[in-house]
Amino acid sequence: SAGLISPRSVVQFHFPLPETATNLRSLKKIPFLRLSCVNRKEKMAGYRKREGKWEVRIRRLNQKGISKTFVDKEDARKWAREYEAKLEKGLFEDLTHANTVSLRELLLQYCSEVSSTKRGYAEEKYKINKLCKDQIASFKLAKITPLKLRKFQDSWCLSHNPSTVNKYITLISVSIKYARQMLGIYLPNNPCDFVKRLKEPEFEGQIIERNEEELLLTQAEHSKANWLKLAIMLGIDCGLRRGEILAARRQNLDVVACTLKLTETKNGFKRFVGLSPRVIEEIRKLPVNIDGRIINCPGPDNFFHFYNQLQKWTGVKKSFHCTRHTFATRCVEKGWTIQEISAQGGWRDLRVLKRYTHLSAEHLAKKLGS
Repeated sequence: SAGLISPRSVVQFHFPLPETATNLRSLKKIPFLRLSCVNRKEKMAGYRKREGKWEVRIRRLNQKGISKTFVDKEDARKWAREYEAKLEKGLFEDLTHANTVSLRELLLQYCSEVSSTKRGYAEEKYKINKLCKDQIASFKLAKITPLKLRKFQDSWCLSHNPSTVNKYITLISVSIKYARQMLGIYLPNNPCDFVKRLKEPEFEGQIIERNEEELLLTQAEHSKANWLKLAIMLGIDCGLRRGEILAARRQNLDVVACTLKLTETKNGFKRFVGLSPRVIEEIRKLPVNIDGRIINCPGPDNFFHFYNQLQKWTGVKKSFHCTRHTFATRCVEKGWTIQEISAQGGWRDLRVLKRYTHLSAEHLAKKLGS
């Protein structure tokens, strides 16, 4: 009755009151009605029965309402007590966004906002589109668990190399990290952190021997790609990457000093590299392109087409990336310092540079003999 309410108490309504609720006599007709003290430390939840189930709702000032449905009212009360305790301690976990956004939606947004700014956008976009077709992408972010990621690993191992599977797990990990840090989607943790990466086979790099190099350069002269011979020289003599070779421009070339400025590199850092005398001589033979590039190659696909053709002619089944391994190994054999090799080849991590050097036992024996 009205006499039970003190002047210092307040009536809290958890839903908008109907127009007919103009006095306290109609309080029993309101679905959620709370009479509580002004003391905000007292936590109370509202309950109502809907279609045979109990719905509990917790609402606080300046906070988003929380609701959940239970079959048993005692379970509803237990859940309400737990979450009110978390609210009191400031430990409430709001998984609303994580329960509405799927991994596929997150990957597509990551692709449009983050991947599009990278130099390897085309490759990462291909990976994202492939990953979006898998069942793992249909789960909501809150439902992605380490167990589901391990099942994803096991299924992909049947048709992919361990290194490829690890790259896709890493792609999922960075997208979830983007959601937590940049989009403000709350997740208690990143499930990828609890998934052990697969053991990858030991890296085995190859170097191009002297006789193979001579064979490749000789046959490259017969190719329709007049730049193919120069590209091989730039890889073996100067340690340039394929992308750096394709992006090199004449305006950054100094023929007198035998140097070239690379503005588009893999790690994003510009650098100056030295050029060998035979590279300078080969550059002078090539015609000047309208777009200013040293090599008139439309793109990576065209590059690989002519290099694969050269492999068939010579029988040298070694990838173009082996030219960088050859460069690093020969520099070590010539006595270059680590700083000189990393400055020329663009390696910023010396641990990676170590993988590119393949010293033969004969070379080590000669060093011991001297």
